[in-house]
Amino acid sequence: MRILPVRTLGSRPEHVSEWEGFARKQARPTWLRASHDVSQTLYAISDHPALMRKAQIIGLALLGVLVVVTVAYFAVPSILNGPVCGGTPYNAKTSGGVVDELGKELYNLTYTQNGVQQTGLYYSWMSGSLSWIKSNAPPNAVFVNWWDYGKEIIGCTGRGSVISNPSARFIALGYTKNVTERDSELSLTDVGTALFTTNATLSQSIAAKYAAGYLLVTTEDGGEKAPYILQYLGLKPSDYTIANSTTFVASNWTTLGQQTTIYRLLNGESVSGFTQVYSDAYVKIFSIG
Repeated sequence: MRILPVRTLGSRPEHVSEWEGFARKQARPTWLRASHDVSQTLYAISDHPALMRKAQIIGLALLGVLVVVTVAYFAVPSILNGPVCGGTPYNAKTSGGVVDELGKELYNLTYTQNGVQQTGLYYSWMSGSLSWIKSNAPPNAVFVNWWDYGKEIIGCTGRGSVISNPSARFIALGYTKNVTERDSELSLTDVGTALFTTNATLSQSIAAKYAAGYLLVTTEDGGEKAPYILQYLGLKPSDYTIANSTTFVASNWTTLGQQTTIYRLLNGESVSGFTQVYSDAYVKIFSIG
């Protein structure tokens, strides 16, 4: 009688040849063979502390990368996908995405108006004011604002803006570039004057000239953009501001500068003919009249 080797649970036969062992292994399902191979690899690594430490470091690094990517995707989706600016007659769209001087997202903006494709910029910090405009301003409302925000107001809310492009002279002075469309010298001068005049009645008259019922100002208008607008108007910036900053700082303005419409509105002062209807950290909107 042939005597078979004794085998206990969890042990392996003593008299199994290498070929037999290989054949048995190959006969297992693929997932079982893979699981076995992984377990053998981990078992081997566990016998070498140096290898184990390296494996742990690599694993933690991969986990860290996964966490960062996941947080970036869900916490800042606009950086990856761009905000949607739909729901208007022009179905404006955004693309790209960089961080501007305020540390906020800045995008390219495109929409089609009267069969012509328009391009501009979408400042993400304008989202609150744009939402207010869409919900509260009449469909035929027109806004007085500096040209940078005109395309955003038109494309994202369907309302009007007195200016939405720089003039040829503004471009020639080197204040901006890569803008193909132009607004007139007169309209840019009028809007600049409405902001920086010391006569609030004149500001209202200019708004009435363009049938504008609202004025929108930003902290950048009273900050880094102020010297450019003043120079464009032929005024000396140092007569109005004594220091430049990215956003509005009341203490940076001279006595003359503190009499301007834009200073008084940004500083929260009461200005006859202007009623504040919206305000956040970056934008103020006033009804006129």
